Amino acid sequence: MKALVAINPKSGNGKGAQFGARLRRHFANSADEITFVEARSREESLLEIENALDHQHFELLISVGGDGFVHDLLPLLLKFDLPVLVLPAGSGNDFARSLGTYNLKYEEALTLPITRPPSRIDVGIISHEGRETPFVQILSTGFDSVVNERANNFKMISGKNKYVIAVLAMVWKFRAIHFTITIDGIKQERQAMLVCIANGSSYGAGMKIVPQAVDDDGLLNVMVVDQVNPLRLLMVFPRVFFGRHVNHPKVHFFTGSEITVTGKTKAYADGESISDLPIHVRLSDRSLQVFRA
Repeated sequence: MKALVAINPKSGNGKGAQFGARLRRHFANSADEITFVEARSREESLLEIENALDHQHFELLISVGGDGFVHDLLPLLLKFDLPVLVLPAGSGNDFARSLGTYNLKYEEALTLPITRPPSRIDVGIISHEGRETPFVQILSTGFDSVVNERANNFKMISGKNKYVIAVLAMVWKFRAIHFTITIDGIKQERQAMLVCIANGSSYGAGMKIVPQAVDDDGLLNVMVVDQVNPLRLLMVFPRVFFGRHVNHPKVHFFTGSEITVTGKTKAYADGESISDLPIHVRLSDRSLQVFRA
């Protein structure tokens, strides 16, 4: 096996660095050809990874980090059509949950490229402010984006806890937003708390926000939560952990392949800040190769 191991040492409050050290020990006496990249900054890391991919041929890339790190790697993975094995070392790890590698021991996960071929999944493309950004899990706006921004500021809290705390902190301040949503040419105006566009089913460390989303069906799922008062929103929120909010009368779902959303709010995707709205979202004509458990 010839692999490029990309490590984000800052993921999961240092979990990435610890995981990376274990992998170095694991491959120390291996016959496999392994190249490690573990840089001090995001920019430096991506430059080193792209340089390695430009000058060598790899069979796969092993990502050691969280959803944000995978999000950063997406343009390179698509450009080089390189399969990725995700070893979760972040705070949310929802992409690893979708692929089934979240609960695997790293020794088990490393057998996947040997025992089975990669699968291909859809990738969403966000057009915003003259740029295009790919994503693989959830794009969120409105209340979700406010919670995401607050949760990202919690450095000593990880997993679901930081999202729960962020919800409790922001729910009393947030007011519904007027959204214009166009799905495959059909426009609707809504006074809503949030709009999500999903390729995967979960975010926030396993919260099943769009449980019916499938990442290889050639469709994007849209969830809209209509205007509700803060207390009612808090009552609905616990259901999201188990995907039991789907039949609530204020929650609506749609599917499509071309989606435009406008409103006075920001968009986040895979937990990362994207831009202010408006945004246009479509499926990429390139699929992503992944190893599933």
